[in-house]
Amino acid sequence: MENVDICHVESSFKTLEDRFIKLSESQSLISNKFEVVNKNVEEFRRTVTQLSEKIIALEEVATDRKKLKNEIRSLKNRIDELYAIVKEGKEDESIASDDAQDVESCHSGFSCSSKVTMTTGLDRDTIRAAYEDVRSDNSPTEWAVFKFDGARIVCSARGSDFTEFRTQFSDDDRAFGYLRLQMGDEMSKRKKFMFMTWVGPNVSVINRAKMSTDKAIIKDIISNFAVELQLENQSEIDIDQFKDALNRAGGANYGTGIRDL
Repeated sequence: MENVDICHVESSFKTLEDRFIKLSESQSLISNKFEVVNKNVEEFRRTVTQLSEKIIALEEVATDRKKLKNEIRSLKNRIDELYAIVKEGKEDESIASDDAQDVESCHSGFSCSSKVTMTTGLDRDTIRAAYEDVRSDNSPTEWAVFKFDGARIVCSARGSDFTEFRTQFSDDDRAFGYLRLQMGDEMSKRKKFMFMTWVGPNVSVINRAKMSTDKAIIKDIISNFAVELQLENQSEIDIDQFKDALNRAGGANYGTGIRDL
């Protein structure tokens, strides 16, 4: 009887051992496949980066340089976004909605058209109204803040007090700001405009990667400014630093320049 029990235990142990071996083999196979996929993604990203650099070089002969550069940058940023998603092992948090935009373009010197699907939507009416409000000489509004409401960018606040403007940006936020600042002295007063991108220190890698693409979308409306700042720390939201950046920028470039503090 004892021999029977021993045989049964040995048989059960052998069965478990075989299953463990198969499980280990399956795990190794999955790991190998993931490694191959990851290497392919990295190679794909390098290839796209090289392609982007070459196409950007061709913009010197394009008639619409700004549009070409922005669209190429959007494509590259989307690749970076997908790369971050794969590397983090997470699902894409973008949610396709009725506001998803299909941007179709045909560049000078190119015979084909391309489509880029933007999963982030815009509340265009409120964003444009806030933009024009800040720009108006007849309005006391000196700033507007734009944040994410689900998969849409909306105008979340407007005002004239810079102290209130600073409170709009938390460590968990992604947001954009548009400001009108009084520059010059008593003999030469003038208004200048600034566009600000805010990515709080607690924002995830994936959402950081998305920010560049989302910025390109909102800049379709907010296009006139002398300086663009990209900030991640509350101490950088400082009116003196803003004015210094505007002074260094000189004349308005209508959205083509980027100044990092």
